[in-house]
Amino acid sequence: MDGIREARRHPWFLAGLGALTAVIALGYSATSVALPLISRDRYATEWVLAAATTAYTVGALGGALLTARLRPRSQGWVAFAGLAAYGFAPLSLMLPVHPAVVIGAYAVAGIGIELFNVPWFTATQREVAPDKLARVSSLDFLVSYGLAPVGLALIAPAIHAFGVTPVLGACAAACFLVPAAAALVPTARHFGRPPVRPGD
Repeated sequence: MDGIREARRHPWFLAGLGALTAVIALGYSATSVALPLISRDRYATEWVLAAATTAYTVGALGGALLTARLRPRSQGWVAFAGLAAYGFAPLSLMLPVHPAVVIGAYAVAGIGIELFNVPWFTATQREVAPDKLARVSSLDFLVSYGLAPVGLALIAPAIHAFGVTPVLGACAAACFLVPAAAALVPTARHFGRPPVRPGD
């Protein structure tokens, strides 16, 4: 309850947590289920699965390095744009595109996730009261990653009932739209207070 009370003091945190939960529960889950199937059935090889997963990891490393050098004026908006970039992964699986498109989409998703993660965790440490930080961080992981198994459990039956393309389309749309909506919440632009700059 202490963590929830502290989280409610930070609208950007609640908005970000909702966006992160949507991307993990829908985007991650959909691609975790669909990528192995599409690699096998559409491309007749596991090579696409391995290459896309590797591209995501390499992209994430590149995104972390990029984030270390970036100092955007609106770090929250940049972070939400990065989170929304995960939508390119399910989008790339919807149509019979060249494998390079899938691999490239996963690399972009990897870059984007670190454009979100680094400022997200930094802002949480900066903005949340130190004596409440552990509780708020626990709430973050409990909700965002705790709901991921629910997404995994529902994606396979959804694909069976509606087909892979509509499910991937809905998940891609959620990945794009939910972070965009979160970016509109007060204090989301800077993940808290606007930074103080020399001359301000």
